[in-house]
Amino acid sequence: MIASLEDAIKIIEKKDLQIEELSKKLHSLQLSLNMLQNQNEQLLRRIYGRRSEKIHPGQQAFDMMVPFLEQNQPPEPPEPLGEISVSKEAPKKKASKAKRRHPGRVPIPEHLERREIVLDIPQQEKICPETGRPLKLIGWEVSEKLEYQPGKLLVNVYKRPKYGSPDPMAEGEVGVITAPMPDHPIERCKADVGLLAYIIVSKFGDHIPLYRQNGILAREGVEIPRSTQSLWIMQCYEAIQPLGDVLKEVVLESGVLFTDDSPIPIQVKGNGRVKKGRLWTYVRGDPEPALTVYDFSRDRSKKRPLSFLEGFEGYVHADAYSGYDELFRKEGIIEVGCWAHARRKFDEALSSRPREAAEIMAHIAKLYRVESHCAEMTPQQRCLYRKEHSGPILEEIFTRIEELRKETVPSEPLRKAVDYTLNQREALCRYLEDGRLKPDNNTAENAIRPLALGRRNWLFAGSERGARATALFLGLIQSCKACQVNPWQYLDDVLRRIMSHPVNRLRELLPDQWKPLPKDACGLIKAAPPQ
Repeated sequence: MIASLEDAIKIIEKKDLQIEELSKKLHSLQLSLNMLQNQNEQLLRRIYGRRSEKIHPGQQAFDMMVPFLEQNQPPEPPEPLGEISVSKEAPKKKASKAKRRHPGRVPIPEHLERREIVLDIPQQEKICPETGRPLKLIGWEVSEKLEYQPGKLLVNVYKRPKYGSPDPMAEGEVGVITAPMPDHPIERCKADVGLLAYIIVSKFGDHIPLYRQNGILAREGVEIPRSTQSLWIMQCYEAIQPLGDVLKEVVLESGVLFTDDSPIPIQVKGNGRVKKGRLWTYVRGDPEPALTVYDFSRDRSKKRPLSFLEGFEGYVHADAYSGYDELFRKEGIIEVGCWAHARRKFDEALSSRPREAAEIMAHIAKLYRVESHCAEMTPQQRCLYRKEHSGPILEEIFTRIEELRKETVPSEPLRKAVDYTLNQREALCRYLEDGRLKPDNNTAENAIRPLALGRRNWLFAGSERGARATALFLGLIQSCKACQVNPWQYLDDVLRRIMSHPVNRLRELLPDQWKPLPKDACGLIKAAPPQ
């Protein structure tokens, strides 16, 4: 029995303290449980779920977001004011050396269509310089090259008449005269330029690995081993490598850049393993079109962007990777944050704190509704429109985020999203300063996507040199797509011209300024008329 009222009060106070301690412990355990549940859901989503972060009616938080989306809709905009990874299979042991063939000597089937191309010398050169009499035809120099045209394979048969002096005594001095072969990036290659362009675009534009291309060509009765295709790609890379340096110069002339990076596995010779390299992408943001250049590095060191962007001044869109911190400390380089990355953090916190995370995501959605209204404006008009309509929304977002920081604990997913956004506050608001800027870094992420698609198909680069070739071909092909240029037509033309094109005029061959030279019915570049 309770002896006195004082003892009863003490017991009640003790129980209250126990209840308070148990409540704190329960709250802590609940937070830990929510965190573990969130991690489990993120893992399941990564393995089985949708990769898209787009909100749809089936999401739990959709109903909560509708009121936020309907509030404070931005008004309609006013009337306008006045841009080689070479997968080499392991060499197979041959039964005897007699069966080995030259890697470039591809047998050409007899059943394929032949198209004769006669390459003759000018009429004024058909006169013997010794006797002044017309040269006589003594035979033909015939070369066959496997060609590709969209939708079919054919064989170009280059027939070049050979001329000799009609005077038997002067034959040794005059020699045999024939017309030269057209320029080709690979000397004495059995593949013509159209086929080389097709192989390159299929691998780096359509993400078709070489063994699948081999199967496609085999259906036409043509066997081209992967090793031969790899050799051709690398030789084409060597031929057009100067274009990569010019492309880099042009991209870095811009005042706005988008950058990101992604791994590229590199085959280690001898043990069947791969090591991890990196491909960095740099996309020109101004002026349009968005030319793209890729840079290969062996690691993800902060020195890589510093070295590549040496001498650059302007805005750089990037994620919050710490390797860029040194870059943004340089004078003249201004960081622009990415709202897509910030939103992704809140999307990951939806399962643990759905109402709070959905509220912030709804405000971010309003930012993008403003962007949809000013997309067609000039940069000057867009800048003014953003300051008027996006500025207040940003103030609301950061005011609410400051409140959420006081209501959360560091281990919560929502707190991580809050801290990320607050740390990036200045960079996330910087796109209001200039109408050429964007609220996110999706331009660079989209430029990385072809590498990710290719990596899932051709798996790895055969060497570091192959990775550098991958960077060059990806940059040219993505730049073609940005310029609405057919990549095959572009490479088919450039590979025919690159060997004789003046070095000081390589800028003309980049996709934004490229103009194809006129060609004849056989696809050969027409010779310039004599001056």
